Amino acid sequence: MNKWKTHPETVVDLTGRTIIITGANAGLGFESAKKFYAMNPARLILAVRTVSKGEAAKKRLVEEGGKAAPHGTVRGETSVEVWEVDMASFESVRSFAKKCEAELERVDVLVANAGVYGMGWTVTKDGWETDLQTNLLSTFLLAGLMAPLLARAATLPQPVEGVTLKPHLVFSVSDTHYYAPLRASNKSNILEALNDEAQYVQADRYPDTKLMEILMAQELAKNSLLNDVVVCSVNPGFCRTELLNDMPNAFRNFLDFIIGVPVEKGARTYMWASLHNDIPPGAYTSGCRVANTRGVTRSKDVDRIKAQLWKEMSAILVKVAPETEVIWKV
Repeated sequence: MNKWKTHPETVVDLTGRTIIITGANAGLGFESAKKFYAMNPARLILAVRTVSKGEAAKKRLVEEGGKAAPHGTVRGETSVEVWEVDMASFESVRSFAKKCEAELERVDVLVANAGVYGMGWTVTKDGWETDLQTNLLSTFLLAGLMAPLLARAATLPQPVEGVTLKPHLVFSVSDTHYYAPLRASNKSNILEALNDEAQYVQADRYPDTKLMEILMAQELAKNSLLNDVVVCSVNPGFCRTELLNDMPNAFRNFLDFIIGVPVEKGARTYMWASLHNDIPPGAYTSGCRVANTRGVTRSKDVDRIKAQLWKEMSAILVKVAPETEVIWKV
């Protein structure tokens, strides 16, 4: 049996709640937005790099959203909003978080979905290799800036009587971490080594960043500020999305055909991770369940690697956003 056929639909009445998804204009982000939309949140924020693409996605969402939903709860009450955030820019991430603080009373679910799979060495204006900044540094900068809003939501009344949902911070990761080598793990500064073009290995970069996301999510979940927030990571499986658009067409099509999962099925894993209250702190989820990680995450050196990465990442992000210092003291 195809295991993806067994993935359940997770449905919660989201009336009165605010949901944010980064990278929401396409692929898993868009499919997840459709599912959230059908559950009737008060505000659904599509956080995107290119506003015009976000507006096009919003139009599709309003036209298509809820049509295939098993519960049919869309009542036209959801405010779908397109907000700009470029995860390759620390400044953009900070601006987005400031807008959230100024305009949102609550944030109930933040799905950190935006990510890239680079096919070669490129550097952001902040001086970091693009995959490393987008998938790791900016993702946790956003998480650190948004943590107080998520924690605040845990103190607010449940919008609907009888529907209890803890705030959720969900990181999109990958089972490619199974074979991530993290060759820089024995360096005196892991992130500096990864940011050295001379040490760059293209095939390693995406798996390495997803491995580090898993480890850093585990550490972030230890912060007492987030005691009442579900912090977890989710592996949606290899879905047929735009993530590999820079890969040669023939090879990408081959992967899609052999192991590709329909994006709607992958989005079910996002719903499960975003809407279940009993997920352990920092857990890795896959296939709509808590799952075991593999590879470096199970190595004898993992505690040392995790502590070193946390220290290095914290130092970088405190310089970018000093107000997040309390977040990195777990």
